[in-house]
Amino acid sequence: MRWERDVPLAPLVRYRIGGPAARLARPRSIAELEAVLRDTSGRGCRVLGTGANLLIADGGVSKSVLILEGDFGTLRIGETAIEAGAGARLPALAQAARRHGRSGFHFLEAVPGTVGGGLRMNAGSRDEGLWDRVEWAEAVTPEGELVRIRPEEARPAYRRVGVPADWVFVRARLGATPADIGTVREAHLGLRERKVRDQVYDLPSVGSTWKNPGPPHPPAWKIVNQVAMGGSRVGNAQIHARHANFIVNLGGARATDVIKLMAETRRRALARLRVALEPEIHLWGFDPAQLAHVGAA
Repeated sequence: MRWERDVPLAPLVRYRIGGPAARLARPRSIAELEAVLRDTSGRGCRVLGTGANLLIADGGVSKSVLILEGDFGTLRIGETAIEAGAGARLPALAQAARRHGRSGFHFLEAVPGTVGGGLRMNAGSRDEGLWDRVEWAEAVTPEGELVRIRPEEARPAYRRVGVPADWVFVRARLGATPADIGTVREAHLGLRERKVRDQVYDLPSVGSTWKNPGPPHPPAWKIVNQVAMGGSRVGNAQIHARHANFIVNLGGARATDVIKLMAETRRRALARLRVALEPEIHLWGFDPAQLAHVGAA
């Protein structure tokens, strides 16, 4: 398994922001992944999908980065289930369900990223997530053991799952009930139309910056507007005027620009509304002080 050195990561993530990876490997099979994990044993690594929910520090990432390719990109449509590799794209999964008339996947329309990332963060909404479709998922541990995980063992919740962070998801079997193709298509395209209308797709972003705090608090985008941060700009990063939970890259934005916007938004929300916003996006390569300022563990 060949390691690449000092690989620029900004072109590989949706934000187009961030420094390089000190080491990067592209395993194409479980055997290659196991070999890479043995090589990084004790030092840790990070898995990069499409970077759909990720902000990388300007200085890059010192830990080894893995991109799952080859066998990990497969999608197989069965009579009552879809088997998907962790490297398969969520838009491809939604499209496959729509074309083959499999119900229950419309909530993934216009959701970027990979199946592996979707499993890790339980992609979807507060009401419905990817783990609601999972029959089982498989992951490789740092010791190279392949483990099968049932939903009751994973304990999925809003934007999180109870699976060790250093386990690497490799594939999943998703229940997919046959249904009328026209009805499935209508559900998919209706939700896609609403998302494209209400959210931001014309500039690089990583979707929602903050988790919705839940009752009795309003959604995160309303909180951002209530503390007068909507439309605010630092450098070439800006909180979008139409959807205040999106921070967009206007061109050449730096990670420090985004972090400053996040830190000020969180400071105001705490001071004025007593709401502790928590990042929905993942943050790589930042020091503990920066993470503390934006409420990241």
